[in-house]
Amino acid sequence: MKAHIINKLMEIEASEGVRILFASESGSRGWGFPSTDSDYDVRFIYVRKVEDYTRLFPLATEMRFPIIDDLDIAGWDLFKVLKLLYKSNVSPFEWIQSPVVYYELNGFKISFRTMIDNYFDARRHAHHYLGIVRSKIEDLQHETMKLKSLFYSLRSLLAADWCITYRSYAPMTLAELSVLLPHVVKDEVMELQELKSQVDEGFIYSCSATIRSYIETRLIYLDNQVKQVPVSVSDKEGLESYFKILLR
Repeated sequence: MKAHIINKLMEIEASEGVRILFASESGSRGWGFPSTDSDYDVRFIYVRKVEDYTRLFPLATEMRFPIIDDLDIAGWDLFKVLKLLYKSNVSPFEWIQSPVVYYELNGFKISFRTMIDNYFDARRHAHHYLGIVRSKIEDLQHETMKLKSLFYSLRSLLAADWCITYRSYAPMTLAELSVLLPHVVKDEVMELQELKSQVDEGFIYSCSATIRSYIETRLIYLDNQVKQVPVSVSDKEGLESYFKILLR
């Protein structure tokens, strides 16, 4: 499948006239809890020719392609990525950390990871992840829910916890984030992770009282804690310089 994905990326380069800098897995396969029928969520960063950035009518800064055979491919122009990074958008931080890298050009990952430390805002990241948990909290009130939804909630809760506790951006994988879980919860989550690898995306699960209580009480705690996290101020000049370097 990796070879197939790389071929698709090379086709996109040729047909769209762009240069792909980096491509990785952004979904459950990258987070470490795929189901048997999980899509391949490929996200890539690309750059256009210098003259394309001086057009009177700018070209699109995002590409998305139809999902075919579980392959979901989308990409963002470096121009868009860096503007979002200035606002400490979570996506670039996740993509660059993914343990599943499909393509990388000339050490891009190292240079990008070195730079993004200057654009991490713990408060914005925590709010992003807590928003995901809140959007799914109603599912926990039901007798049953999709196991997929439970893992999305858990992973987002732990990511928010990490940002607030350590004031650094959250690791990509559930395994790394799981150090924050109480032992009794962690043991159950590890068992569910194994179960999820054997079932499909629609699998319905009856959430235990232990996990439900943990998510609900931790969400209340983090909602209070995030208010005490200061907002960071980012530097535009660093992004301008980085953009010009990669256009060469």
